[in-house]
Amino acid sequence: MNILLLGHRGYLGNYVKDRLSPDTTPQNKEYDYVINCIGKPNLEYCEDNPESSYESNYKVVVDALNRYPSSKFIHFSSYYVYDNDGRCTEGSNTTAEYEYCKHKLLSESAVTSHGGVSFRIGKLFGISGGKKQNKLTEMLLFSKGEVVLDDVKFNPVSLEQVGRAIEYEIANSDLQGVYNLSNKGEVSHYEYGCFIRENFNPDLKIKRIKRHMRAFHNYGRFLMSCEKIEKKITLLKWQEDMIKYLEELKCTA
Repeated sequence: MNILLLGHRGYLGNYVKDRLSPDTTPQNKEYDYVINCIGKPNLEYCEDNPESSYESNYKVVVDALNRYPSSKFIHFSSYYVYDNDGRCTEGSNTTAEYEYCKHKLLSESAVTSHGGVSFRIGKLFGISGGKKQNKLTEMLLFSKGEVVLDDVKFNPVSLEQVGRAIEYEIANSDLQGVYNLSNKGEVSHYEYGCFIRENFNPDLKIKRIKRHMRAFHNYGRFLMSCEKIEKKITLLKWQEDMIKYLEELKCTA
């Protein structure tokens, strides 16, 4: 099985590299799979830098599809493309109002047309070969001051859950189109912070508010339904993978 990984220096890509040991430098050969982990995930940055968003969230995908037309693609998208109130399936309304969302939807369409699979993922957590994100989970794990968390709910996604989905597809090659992917269960930012405080960071101080103000109209308007992917793979509760993650952190502290 020949696999090419794009974006191996990033948080998600570094984890996939360690788990699968794929090629990270294109060779003059055919690949069974191309896994794309390239993409700028910051919505505010993409809105202010549309050309950069276009390059990293769309054009790199199209270029790779053209270069490796016989390969099957595994591509990572975002749950932030949704525009619904409530629980969203893969067929729910999306929004292309923002540069990030627009480019993610375009890349999904290109991958689907090529016969590949795109995973829409929520907020990631987990150990990635020592590489850290500077995002919600890391802020909660290592903060000694006060953090402000709201009651908006989201879908946590462990790197382990992503790895299980990739390994299923490589073993079976029967996924095509768009799939929501997260761990089982949703949680509010506040509840998530309380869980981490209880299990890892007792010094964490949390101020609870109803809702953060963000410039994106779809913030906090949706949760993902993962029933489609659950017909193929087992989704572990996010708490199970989080506890494993915290135990690993304690061992390396």
